[in-house]
Amino acid sequence: MDFLDELQQRILPGDGAMGTALIEAGVPMESCLEELCVSEPGVVRGIHEQYINAGARLIRTNSFGANAARLARHELDHRVSELNWMAAQLARDAAKGKGVLVAGSVGPLDMNEEAARAVGLDRAQIFGDQIGALLDGGAQCVFLETFLDLEELLVALAAKQALHHCPVVCSLVPLEDGTLRDETPLAEAFARLRDAGADVVGVNCVGPEEVLAVLKACADCGPLAAFPSAGLPESVDGRLIYPVSPEDFTTTGLALAAGGVRLLGGCCGASPQHIAALAKSLQDREAPR
Repeated sequence: MDFLDELQQRILPGDGAMGTALIEAGVPMESCLEELCVSEPGVVRGIHEQYINAGARLIRTNSFGANAARLARHELDHRVSELNWMAAQLARDAAKGKGVLVAGSVGPLDMNEEAARAVGLDRAQIFGDQIGALLDGGAQCVFLETFLDLEELLVALAAKQALHHCPVVCSLVPLEDGTLRDETPLAEAFARLRDAGADVVGVNCVGPEEVLAVLKACADCGPLAAFPSAGLPESVDGRLIYPVSPEDFTTTGLALAAGGVRLLGGCCGASPQHIAALAKSLQDREAPR
């Protein structure tokens, strides 16, 4: 059974945060986290393995910001192919023989067409270069996540569809009222993404209760994904502490599952402990009809 078929039958647990896990492991916040795929591959692979051992059936590559625009901030924009290929390889190695799907993580540029043109960037090309390298490295699907603007996400989705028709998840960050920052209602955004070829649509990077609230109006929008954060962090003794416990995270996760979400994982602050609690509760849980 493939990924999309399985989503029709049962609710699948995804992984949790990579960035906050790396920082918790001692990586400085100002580091280029995606470069660690080459300089510290064992650390990255170890985090993938923790999520797999916790019960994740889908893991995302450590490539969220590995596009030319973001890597240029670290003077690494010439390493797009290398870093994304390696990110996919590490995830594939961790998932080998375990029935776990590897999703190529692609984040936004946070740049509209006018801003990109002003600095001589072709957004479609940037997304295409990153996605192509992830697919070459062995990613089995693409996870376009943490997009604030529907227009930019549609550009990324078109770039992906031009390369390969493997499954694609499109995930947005909505405002509290269930709209995007351009005032597009979330359900309308989901419909446009589905029309453009998205297989799964959803939200990530907002708290569990906020995810639950904004997805209530979207139960009929096709297969849904939810990757909430573990709340807003506080800095305590130099560490970021996230307030949502694994138990509370799981309680909301089960409510999301009951409301029609098929793919459930975590974003910022969601640890292997959060995913383990969630996955145990979701074990063999059939998707609502």
